Amino acid sequence: MTWLGLRFALREPTRFALTAGGLACAVVLTVFLAGVYRSTLYSSLSYVSGAEADVWVGRQGSWNLMRSSGVLHGSVGRRILEMDGVEDVEPVLVAFLAGEVGELRRTLMVLGIEEDAEAARPRHVRAGNAIPGHGEIVVDRAFASRAGVGLGDTVTLAEHALTVSGITDDTNLLVTQYCFVARRDLVAAVGLGDIASFFLVRAAPGWRRDLASRVEHHIEGVAAFDRETFIANNREEVESGFLPVLWAIALLGLVVGGSIVAIMTYAAVLEKREDYVVLAAIGAGPAIRFSIVMQQAMAAALVGAVVGLAALFLLQSALPTVVPELQLRLEPWIAGVAIVGAMAMAAAGAAIPGRVATRFAPLEALRR
Repeated sequence: MTWLGLRFALREPTRFALTAGGLACAVVLTVFLAGVYRSTLYSSLSYVSGAEADVWVGRQGSWNLMRSSGVLHGSVGRRILEMDGVEDVEPVLVAFLAGEVGELRRTLMVLGIEEDAEAARPRHVRAGNAIPGHGEIVVDRAFASRAGVGLGDTVTLAEHALTVSGITDDTNLLVTQYCFVARRDLVAAVGLGDIASFFLVRAAPGWRRDLASRVEHHIEGVAAFDRETFIANNREEVESGFLPVLWAIALLGLVVGGSIVAIMTYAAVLEKREDYVVLAAIGAGPAIRFSIVMQQAMAAALVGAVVGLAALFLLQSALPTVVPELQLRLEPWIAGVAIVGAMAMAAAGAAIPGRVATRFAPLEALRR
């Protein structure tokens, strides 16, 4: 009776396909959200983790790059550079501005960096230059694809026409994208003077350990974070904004998948009532009948998970062409969790129909 559940399932291929298809849809929804989240998290942290800075210094109250609003005067950077153990300081100015190309308008997270920047320049460059010069802009791949621009084209930023000199990867934040301009161009665009949102500080050899605390002690009104802390701060900001919503939708997908299994399996048990009664009459105990129902659900879950994952891997390469802002980051552990999750939702959905199958009395066979 080991494979009797699978034989029962394959006797009705249409029902089996519908159950597996429902589970595949639940897997696609759940893993799609996980893939989008992982991609957004990776892109959000890619610039911060790639920056060659030992300490990030911002105004008090600014603790992450994503939603920083405080600014510091350029003289703060010069004071930091005078401290013992500081090798180099680079200012970065952050502003959210509308990037326009023809009729298209998108809000971009604009980073103004120095024209000789080393620590603050983007690391993943698909084409062109990493560091924009005066009158130039480096844009993310998703924005470039959506706007239809390439190297040498023009993007208008706060009424300033800038020439695209580079296109980056891993700088897409889903709802907006990073772009990079010369800091003096961004200062002119926002109408302010010598300011910076953060200073990226590189420590001299042997001075990195306590540099952040020394900067805070030495300069009033600033907040300094070592590299690891600042990356963790940005991760926390992304997770607090995206994670609760994605988890709620993913949980809904699991509930829907389990409900599909419960409905389809319950109907199958009732239609095969005579078979389960005969099994009871020939000595198949409740545990065996329960396992037969569970086998059907597990088989549908495995097929559904594999089909769903195959569809997602095909979608992974096609999606950026259709929707440039959406990228899927499907890692092996996500696929493993998806298969386990599909089996778990199938087991939960088959629990009630399995219990029904165990309650058919053997004496019912005598009435037939």
